[in-house]
Amino acid sequence: MKDNDYESGIIVRDVRDVGITFEEMLYRGDMFSPNRLFYVSSDPKDYQKEYKYSLMYRYVDFPVYSILLDITLPPPLSEATLTTNDVHVTEEGIMKIVSMDEENKGKERKIQVQVDKRITLAELKEELAPLIGVPPTGFRVYRIRNNEEYELKGLDETIMNMKSGPELIVRLGRAVLQEGEKRIKLYRIKLYLLQVNSTEFCKFMMESIVAEGTPVREFKKQIIEEAKVQGIDCVLELDKMRLRDKRGVCPDTVYLDHQVIDASMETYYVEPLKGPEKMKYQRQIQVYVIRWHPSQCSVDPIEEIILDNNDPKHVIQKLSELSGVPTEYIYCTKVNH
Repeated sequence: MKDNDYESGIIVRDVRDVGITFEEMLYRGDMFSPNRLFYVSSDPKDYQKEYKYSLMYRYVDFPVYSILLDITLPPPLSEATLTTNDVHVTEEGIMKIVSMDEENKGKERKIQVQVDKRITLAELKEELAPLIGVPPTGFRVYRIRNNEEYELKGLDETIMNMKSGPELIVRLGRAVLQEGEKRIKLYRIKLYLLQVNSTEFCKFMMESIVAEGTPVREFKKQIIEEAKVQGIDCVLELDKMRLRDKRGVCPDTVYLDHQVIDASMETYYVEPLKGPEKMKYQRQIQVYVIRWHPSQCSVDPIEEIILDNNDPKHVIQKLSELSGVPTEYIYCTKVNH
């Protein structure tokens, strides 16, 4: 018998002597442990190999060196050929599919796999390819960290330094650039639906990926399409929606169509509008207005005014236009927070 001791305290014994007793197998010196797991191989060719080069060795090592990866996959371009609990042996290790989102067929899916840390990125891509329907050269693998995506490029590098639980995402596209092409950085952004006249005025909508330098109008188109695909219950029209910063629960800066998305912001509000966007310039100020009726002890639904400046006379004029109340009956006071 040959013992292999691991740093985790696990002891593996290669038992080839057919005359050995169970007592000898279960004892190690004066120590006895009932917690024994037996691996049996019926492959005569594998049996002839030296233990450390055998398939048996890889199966025994798997629980010791494996980690869990959460991977988001794009919609498959052909019928997936791998299923949950499938075990696949590579040159250096093993990959097992632990769970797979079977409900979102034809859509982006999430899977959890258990892989040997010694597997290389190239081998991992080979195993993922049947789930995506394209060859390994047709997609790239990114690691998500601090809400940003970082491409894993070293095909010969192992994932030894990763701990269990890292989130990876697969994106279609060639890993090798052609002459004149360049990579762009992608950001993961959380979107919230801003419904100013609803009791649930701040509602999580979805996550989206936006490329660095994306124009606001193009991102709006992307949001509309993704909301349809995900079946989100809201009506969005390209010229009747607004994108703005979300700071805490407060709506902040309004982004105009000609501007570029600030991808460093992790959260945004998507605000449906009653009509076309009234803001035309960055210097303008958007203000929510609630009309109070003291005699009825009631308030009207929230409306808004767009200010060209913060002069009190200008504010009063805009309030008069909105409400129909003459300017001489409106007073404006600025409150410093």
